[in-house]
Amino acid sequence: MRTFNPNLYPDGGYLFTNPDGTVIRGESWRDLESRIRGYRALNKMDPGDPWTEIQIQHCSRQPQLCQEEGPPIVNGGYVMSFNERVIQWFVSIIGLKRVNRLPRVDDVEAQRRADICARCPMQRSLNEACKSCLHSVETSRKAILEGCDSLHRNLQPCGALGEDTSISVHIEQAPTNHPNMPANCWRRPR
Repeated sequence: MRTFNPNLYPDGGYLFTNPDGTVIRGESWRDLESRIRGYRALNKMDPGDPWTEIQIQHCSRQPQLCQEEGPPIVNGGYVMSFNERVIQWFVSIIGLKRVNRLPRVDDVEAQRRADICARCPMQRSLNEACKSCLHSVETSRKAILEGCDSLHRNLQPCGALGEDTSISVHIEQAPTNHPNMPANCWRRPR
């Protein structure tokens, strides 16, 4: 996750736009967090995680003031969050689309795949606290499907592969043997 230096005064002040559209202002970051908690409690809203939401929102507005700080380094490399993994998958798929190397499967095959994914225990939703992540995913979906909606919008991203199954069921990809994939996964080699 990207975090900011809380000692720097933000351009525009200490503000946060709540998911209901209400703009909340504070005198400091901690005051802002407290006001968000109070506003949500008063309005009987889900308390969420205001501190994380503040960081995500601030870093999307002023990315130059933020830096990566996230999960621990594992095997010498950064471990991406689930949202980051899905977005990275979209980046690679859009790259293939740009060079016309993204073959699609017919609707019958896409439906067969979607039926498998719909029953899969690896279906996992994105973290909705990151509104910019959700927007990036939706924009990417439309770009890959050339402005059309997926016929399988009920599908979630794959927790094992980090790919958006509502899109991946439509495209031809190399098989894989990821250890967390169920035995009946259509992405396994046949």
